[in-house]
Amino acid sequence: MYIQLVSIHGLIRGSRIEMGRDADTGGQVRYVLELAKALSEFPDVEAVDLFTRRIRDQRVSDDYSADIETLGSKCRLVRLPCGGGRYFRKERLWPYLDDYVDAMISFTRREGKVPTVVHGHYADAGYVAREVAAAFGTPFVFTGHSLGKPKLDYLLSEGWTLEEADKELSISHRIDVEQDCLAVADMVITSTRHERDDQYRKYYQDSNLRFEVIPPGTDLSRFFPYYEYELAADQVDEHFKQARIRMKNELGRFHFDPDRPLILALCRPDRRKNIGALIRAYGESRPLQAIANLAVFAGIREDIGSMPENEQQVLTDMLLAMDRYDLYGKMAIPKDHNSEFDVPELYRLAASNHGVFVNSAYIELFGLTAIEASATGLPFVAPRDGGPRDIVENCQSGIIVDTRDQQELTDAMLKLLTDRNYWDQCSNNGINLVREHYSWHTHCGRYLECLKDLTVKSKTTAPAVNLAPGRRLAQLDSMLITDIDNTLLGDDQALDQLKGIIRQHRSHMGFGVASGRALELIEQVLDEHQLNEIDVVIAAVGTQIYYGRDFAPDKGWASHLRTRWYPDRIREALDKLPFLFLQKEQHTQQEFKISYDLDDSVEPDTVLPQIHETLAKARAPHSLIFSHGVFVDILPYRASKGKAVRYLSGKWNVALERMATAGDSGNDADMLIGQTAGIVVGNHDEELQDLKGVRSDRIFYAQAHCAGGIIEGLRHYGLIEQTEAAVA
Repeated sequence: MYIQLVSIHGLIRGSRIEMGRDADTGGQVRYVLELAKALSEFPDVEAVDLFTRRIRDQRVSDDYSADIETLGSKCRLVRLPCGGGRYFRKERLWPYLDDYVDAMISFTRREGKVPTVVHGHYADAGYVAREVAAAFGTPFVFTGHSLGKPKLDYLLSEGWTLEEADKELSISHRIDVEQDCLAVADMVITSTRHERDDQYRKYYQDSNLRFEVIPPGTDLSRFFPYYEYELAADQVDEHFKQARIRMKNELGRFHFDPDRPLILALCRPDRRKNIGALIRAYGESRPLQAIANLAVFAGIREDIGSMPENEQQVLTDMLLAMDRYDLYGKMAIPKDHNSEFDVPELYRLAASNHGVFVNSAYIELFGLTAIEASATGLPFVAPRDGGPRDIVENCQSGIIVDTRDQQELTDAMLKLLTDRNYWDQCSNNGINLVREHYSWHTHCGRYLECLKDLTVKSKTTAPAVNLAPGRRLAQLDSMLITDIDNTLLGDDQALDQLKGIIRQHRSHMGFGVASGRALELIEQVLDEHQLNEIDVVIAAVGTQIYYGRDFAPDKGWASHLRTRWYPDRIREALDKLPFLFLQKEQHTQQEFKISYDLDDSVEPDTVLPQIHETLAKARAPHSLIFSHGVFVDILPYRASKGKAVRYLSGKWNVALERMATAGDSGNDADMLIGQTAGIVVGNHDEELQDLKGVRSDRIFYAQAHCAGGIIEGLRHYGLIEQTEAAVA
């Protein structure tokens, strides 16, 4: 197996992980790194590549700029560009993901291997993995980690409006992408039953969508039991010994009596972590203050005033609560810690004096910190709502409570701190049962069983990406794919000049057209204008591909599109919308294209989301192409002009940068963006003005109209000489 894992956002490197540096560098980073390395250790895995963003920014380490980082003998961290080098938060990545898809496909083709599976982690990587898997005809696996709909519910409960959530977090777009991923995923992996049953329940999904609950593992070489210092101190890594001294000194700066049991909390400074509830419970309980110290490690900070507003508020509230309850000498709020060595030692320090770990969040999707604490022998208190329910069921190493109930939270801490027999029972259970239920070996064994099952099923339906190339297409190093109406056609003199250029470069440059028209209408145009040197025809808005003047169909592309294409569902659902009218002309309706006219009295921005919502409810994966202000084409989710161009690039090994694409209207947009040499002719529709803000260096706006604009664009990209002209 060659496994591709995708995790786009955050800061990812093989060692010294900056956990808690910001909201994007959390548990998912460690999850994907440890998953990749653990999978690569299995004998039936040939290679694992973990794909992420390449970052070149003076504010972060140079480590994140390396194109390739070796994680093991069969495991690599592959960094590809996405939105330039500057590091920014995940919500701003959306406009650049098509570029990332192209870069990942190109990288894979250069490597000469077809992935066995592509697995996306979180919504942004889910989008990328979905597109790459579709390009290679391989299974797509999705892990959401956290989902947009539950987050939106929380934000609305906190007083946000949908408009604010969209502006700040692109939440509606994220939810749409998650819905699309669920519509086409071959398998969805969750960490807990709660995640499967509660979080994903909010989305439309086919009844046969395959979910697998596979709890992640824990690095047991880092989270070893607290008593190993007593049993085998000479075998403990020196880094951990230094971390123990460092953390003792850090806590000693705050605590008058450092030998008392420790109530430990580790989390990001986020309101959903409900840190205030823990401090309030401790501050209002004299028994807790008499028994134990409190330490809250809330992320990493240098200056609270320079942090995001949400984090500033949480940290400020912590300091105010510390003062309100006069917890000086009893409560520690350190500014820094190292996730690699300091965090395991904090658990062990707390366990060595019979303390307790507390996660007071409102809800915890999984509860990795509870597992880490348990592995070291430190019992925990965690929210009843979420993944810790599974952890308690499997390991019996802690107590789950309603963290909104202060008395319940206080009582649970007191129970563990005062009942030594119960503490010992939880501690021993954690050490032993985490190794049984939450090891990476167990996780990866089940994961690979599922992948083998997927690949067996996909062999009967997956398109052949590496078809034997035609003699001519195998010789090409570049290609021009152009829209017909108002792009190729419209200026006969310029068209004659372009035809001459195509003939001059025929030995190495291919020529094709991409149109919303059916094949028979395209054939009429080619005959009428004597366009005989045709290599590729992309017809019906990217749903059909043909080769040469004999129009040999690409059967692999047709097979590629049939996956999860439900035309009857689509027609039945959209027939109920009063502003859509099915086009009556016979040639407009194709096997993979259902075409409508939009009532010109309605506002497109208002009704297009309604069309998406209607089709999501019908569980009908799709692509929607809107053009010329009135035409709505519904296609398979794998179809569009742009996806057809990328498919051709990968299939015939022509670099996307040398695939010139030309168009004038909205239904050309997706073949113009990305890494292709996009050409927008001078007479373009207003719909294409928005592309200027997407990727200006790979979209050329020509001055000349129609074929003259195509020639201008070919010169701009260096595909023909600047001074070159031709006579028909």
